[in-house]
Amino acid sequence: MILTKNRAALFLVAFSVSTALAQSAWRYSAYQNTTHKNFRQNPLFTQTIDFTRIDYPLLHAAIFFVTNETRVKNRRQAVAFAIELERAAYHHSKYMVEQNFASHENPFSNRRNTPNQRAKLAGIKNPFIAENIATHFGIKYKPRTPVYRLDTEKGTFSYQRGGPLIPHHTYLSFAEVIVAQWMGSPSHRANLLSPDALQLGCGAYFFRDQNFYNMPTFMATQNFQLYEKIIPGKATDQWP
Repeated sequence: MILTKNRAALFLVAFSVSTALAQSAWRYSAYQNTTHKNFRQNPLFTQTIDFTRIDYPLLHAAIFFVTNETRVKNRRQAVAFAIELERAAYHHSKYMVEQNFASHENPFSNRRNTPNQRAKLAGIKNPFIAENIATHFGIKYKPRTPVYRLDTEKGTFSYQRGGPLIPHHTYLSFAEVIVAQWMGSPSHRANLLSPDALQLGCGAYFFRDQNFYNMPTFMATQNFQLYEKIIPGKATDQWP
């Protein structure tokens, strides 16, 4: 059966899938000596994503560094990493998948309704948040290209009947396509290239899109702190 999907959406309507957190190969101390200039030399980022054991800190780091790379290419300053912003971004992506919505406002929680509220739960006393959200495929599916589904339960596809599987993204290639997607939207591009952005954290969460035969997909969130650096506070949300 030949199928097509037009594009990865900037918003999501899908049922959630639980994904266990794998032990991360990425160490947060690596942010101290890894930058947008040298991160591509680290072979961790070119690993293929295993959807049963997703290294979320590594995926978040890949999106962070590709974002900084894009900012610098567009004559903006690189922003600093903030784990509080990663925490807020990850939890928002996770809640959107689990509660089946896609919005900067969480309609299911008064405590998590706005980006600034979520930032406070993540341990930021002075949030000034600009937020981007998007979904994109976890496999290297070319939008608007006909495909054959091979296994609906596993969400596997091929461009040819009985042909090879469409490969999974690597951590780096996924980061590249999700940042390119944000850059293709004027409002998201404005946040990503904001001259007022000082710090950044990125967070993603995996699901299988039941609206498209369980195609592996990620919801991703970027949280930028604007104007002044974060004043750390007590975090209710503890991971990462």
